[in-house]
Amino acid sequence: MWTCPRCRQNFVHRNQSHSCGRFTVKQFLEGKPGKAVALFRYFLAEYRKIGRFELHPVKTRIALLTEMRFCAINKIGSDFIDVHLVLTEPHPNDCFRRIENLANRFFIHHFRIRCKSDMTDDIRRCMKLAYKVGRREHIKSSQK
Repeated sequence: MWTCPRCRQNFVHRNQSHSCGRFTVKQFLEGKPGKAVALFRYFLAEYRKIGRFELHPVKTRIALLTEMRFCAINKIGSDFIDVHLVLTEPHPNDCFRRIENLANRFFIHHFRIRCKSDMTDDIRRCMKLAYKVGRREHIKSSQK
């Protein structure tokens, strides 16, 4: 692990690219509507059922981190939150608004949560897969 000397954030790789600064979850949530903040808290509570992680707030989003970032809450809207999951292969599904391909190495799955029922079994299954990416299980298994 490497710790940035400026912002004190921990990273897997030395000099890893990041938004260097000191930001807080409180700052990110400031002035946001109650319904959306409640969805944000609900989403985190659901993820905590899968495993432990740290929150890494930056200027524009809050990432979830174990050994690497595997998820982010990108936006808190009037009555929704926009989220993405980092997976190692695409999982096409109507619940995802778009899937970005990062050099066939990672696939960023974007979705929106407007209510608790948007947390479908498909989303939860992909949340578990993303958590494994965060724990770098895709790398550890290939090294065996």
